[in-house]
Amino acid sequence: MLETRAEWPHTREDIVRSLDSVWGLVAATNTQGNLMRLERSHQEPCQYTLTEYKGQDTTSTTSKLTFAHHRKALAVDTFACALGFSSASQP
Repeated sequence: MLETRAEWPHTREDIVRSLDSVWGLVAATNTQGNLMRLERSHQEPCQYTLTEYKGQDTTSTTSKLTFAHHRKALAVDTFACALGFSSASQP
């Protein structure tokens, strides 16, 4: 069976590095073909927002989840699983 997964980010560490960067944003296509975007807020209180768009159309949101600052690992895991990464967190 052919498995489809985004070419980038390659690892959970790539996701975390992007979130911790100046822009605080990472985006990729999920296993359903929809664009997923995970971003860190730039104002207090810090939170993470995971948005799924219909296809590649950034004007059509299909779902949006917000995670508190202390739930960063859950936000990363949710995003990674949507991209087709294994469901278990990396140590």
